Amino acid sequence: MSTGNSFTRFWALYPHQPPGHRVNRAVVGCLTLLLAGILLSLWLFLHLKSQEKPFEEVKGYRIASEESFDNFLRSGSNRERVEALRRYLEDRGLGEVTPVKNLLRQGDEWLELKEPPFSIPPRNQWNNMADTLELLRDQIVPLIGPVEVISGFRSDSYNRKLEHSDKAQHRNFCALDLIPKSNISHRELAEELRALHARLGPESNFGLGLGDGVRFHIDTCGYRTW
Repeated sequence: MSTGNSFTRFWALYPHQPPGHRVNRAVVGCLTLLLAGILLSLWLFLHLKSQEKPFEEVKGYRIASEESFDNFLRSGSNRERVEALRRYLEDRGLGEVTPVKNLLRQGDEWLELKEPPFSIPPRNQWNNMADTLELLRDQIVPLIGPVEVISGFRSDSYNRKLEHSDKAQHRNFCALDLIPKSNISHRELAEELRALHARLGPESNFGLGLGDGVRFHIDTCGYRTW
């Protein structure tokens, strides 16, 4: 094929295009590719976000993520009800013990149980948590350090699917399941908490439950231990 034929074909494709117009066409092409790359990157980011786990793991326990809680707040009147509970606890001087969302965690089994990760107690039960939060603030944290709430209030639907011996008090918004944030051993944790339970005595209504690991249960709905 001759060189002349190649140039003839080029000019046939781009007739009467001065050099400046050909440059503009190249710029438009580059901008189009750049925009396509940005849109693809945005799609990949949103896709990966949608695939993220709805929880974070803390010492092997699954705690619902901040995004899960935000989704919960957007449902119905949940935002207003959670805010009302937060104000109630603040008025009682308990707003700083733990964020209110922690008290609404149903447990770490919600995925298997196909239940929401959060639930809001009825208003007539809010007072039940007051003594338990005081126990947590004044006795538990000074003894073993900061803790993470695994389970607070549980709905009837969630509660019916469990076989825990402590489940009734969660339904009444009186109980918390906790794990220490420190590296305290199970043996040391059990010794410290049992000694505290004995020292506070029956008048405290301190209910204490200890498992095999470092998860433990507290409530103020009756003096007992297991």
